[in-house]
Amino acid sequence: MTTLEDFYFGNVNPSEYKQSKDTKKKLSEMTKLLDELRAMLTTEQQKEKLEQMENCQLSLIALSEKDAYIEGFKLGVKMTTEIYADTQQWG
Repeated sequence: MTTLEDFYFGNVNPSEYKQSKDTKKKLSEMTKLLDELRAMLTTEQQKEKLEQMENCQLSLIALSEKDAYIEGFKLGVKMTTEIYADTQQWG
C-alpha cells in the first residue's frame, strides 16, 4: 500500500507520534509537580480550579498541535509545488 492508501484506510494517524526521551522526562516532571500541587490544595474549590486549568491547558495543547500540523502540511505542499515548478521549468 502507498502512504496515501494507508492514510485513507486509517492506518496512518498524523496525531499519533512517538515521544522523545526529553518529552517523556518533562511529562513525568510535570505530573510529579501537579501531584505535589494537588496535595497542597486544601479545599474542593481549589482542586476544581486546578482541574479546570488542566483541562484548559490540554485543550490549548490539542489546538496548538492541530495548528502546527496544518501549517506544516501547507509548508510541505508549498515546497513540493516549488520543486515541481522548478522541474517543469528546467525540463
